[in-house]
Amino acid sequence: MEYTVGDLAKRCGLTVRALHHYEKLELLRPSGRSESGYRLYNEADVLRLHRLLAYRHSGLALKDIGPLLDAENPPLLEVLQSHIAQVQSQLRRQQRLLAALQRVADRAAQNEDSLTEDLLVTMSLMRSYEKYFNEDDLQRLDGRRAELGDAQVRASEEEWPALIQAVRLEMERGTDPKSARVQTLAARWQALLAQFTGDDSQVKAKFQTMWANEPGLQRDTGVTPDLIGFLRASLTGGNASHNTTPSSHD
Repeated sequence: MEYTVGDLAKRCGLTVRALHHYEKLELLRPSGRSESGYRLYNEADVLRLHRLLAYRHSGLALKDIGPLLDAENPPLLEVLQSHIAQVQSQLRRQQRLLAALQRVADRAAQNEDSLTEDLLVTMSLMRSYEKYFNEDDLQRLDGRRAELGDAQVRASEEEWPALIQAVRLEMERGTDPKSARVQTLAARWQALLAQFTGDDSQVKAKFQTMWANEPGLQRDTGVTPDLIGFLRASLTGGNASHNTTPSSHD
């Protein structure tokens, strides 16, 4: 079956001008012409257009899409499956953002004074999560939150700021990290971390890397290298292999 430029634009929800633009950029050329000289697009052209739009929706610039379109010509089912996977990934990112913003809104309803600070920390964490964690990691964390339930997650997240402040206060007082008071705080810290991560060593290691490499997070949350060092010193033998970075503060 063949489509005129007007038919194809209407069926795909595009404008004729957009299709002309794609043709000008040599991203999508009609395979034929009618006797009257009108552009005609066949099924292969429709498949190429779908791939073009899928790449566009994934955030790629038009100048980067051309080589991808010319490098391969997969079957329609493969293209659809790839597009479905991209859309699912985008939906999961939006759902995570929605959940994070909802938690900020819930806290704002109780204490509006902290709204701006909470929102800044949330935005910083969301950007950092996507930088340091792959989709599998994020899905494991999502699953862990689901297992804990909203009430437990909310209670644990609300505990982090107070716990961070308590550890910093002991550090600034010069308290011996081996003291019972600091070790109790460190044990609670480790328990909260294990709770959020499911005690997954790889995920905890990525949190450690994230906090070590992101000064903005250190500033916003108070989880600085010196505080982490203080906590590690409180653990048996001061073993540096212990991960003490929090998984969430929002």
